Amino acid sequence: MKLAVSAWSFHTSLFAGKLRQLDVPAEVAALGFRRVELLEMFLWRRKLGLLQRLLRLVENMPLPPPPPPVDYSRETLNELRSARLRAGTQLVCWAADTDLTLADADTRRAHLAHVATAIEAARFLGAQLLRITTHGQEGESTAIGRAVDALRSVLPAAMAGGVKLAIENHFGLSADPHALAEIITALNSPHVGVCLDLGNFREGEADEGIRLLVPHAIHVHAKSFAFGPDGEETKINYSAAMQAIRAAGYDGVLSIEFEGEGDPADGIRKTKALIEKYG
Repeated sequence: MKLAVSAWSFHTSLFAGKLRQLDVPAEVAALGFRRVELLEMFLWRRKLGLLQRLLRLVENMPLPPPPPPVDYSRETLNELRSARLRAGTQLVCWAADTDLTLADADTRRAHLAHVATAIEAARFLGAQLLRITTHGQEGESTAIGRAVDALRSVLPAAMAGGVKLAIENHFGLSADPHALAEIITALNSPHVGVCLDLGNFREGEADEGIRLLVPHAIHVHAKSFAFGPDGEETKINYSAAMQAIRAAGYDGVLSIEFEGEGDPADGIRKTKALIEKYG
């Protein structure tokens, strides 16, 4: 089974300015991994300022402070690609935050241009996969058609760049596994699939959601939050999840996303142990 580590595993240090995404490939390699997933949201030219770091340390904020502007300049992308190459790691996925459900024509065109930029960045950085999100409102049936149309409009650019599009079951429209499966089925393309996140399901719905989406999966986020004394993840049934993944014949990458408190290296190792235990 092919394992990777997502930069999100280091999100606390990244948001606090203690680590840069440029450092992540080397951190991942030091843990014994040769595959990494990097994120658009951490594509910053400079370290966060003191005020931004303090804002991110404030607990129980009703809304997170706005992130620094994403910098898609060639200079920044060159730095990131060089850091990955120096670490001897393979970029398995570039993750961008996207909204496929926008209705306003001008806003929609501008955002689709952003998606095209993210596709080109994935190609330049060496990733054959771009993880995207739907946004939108869960249960909004008309948004499914807009998402399908948006994907059809950017699919030629993705295919030309040799980049597949993986839609994550996340917030908004894709929080409903059935809506996400409907989008993938409507497109019926080998270049579009699901980024299956094991931890992004409502309580009690994970088993059914994973079974529904895993046949469409072209990337998997092996999420983890916390672990019990027995080493088991306290919120995700890794035994059932890995059984469903095996049964579907999935042979792609499992990208570890540690989202808990404490040392990310420890969380990454414990997640890896669970994948190997049940994989």
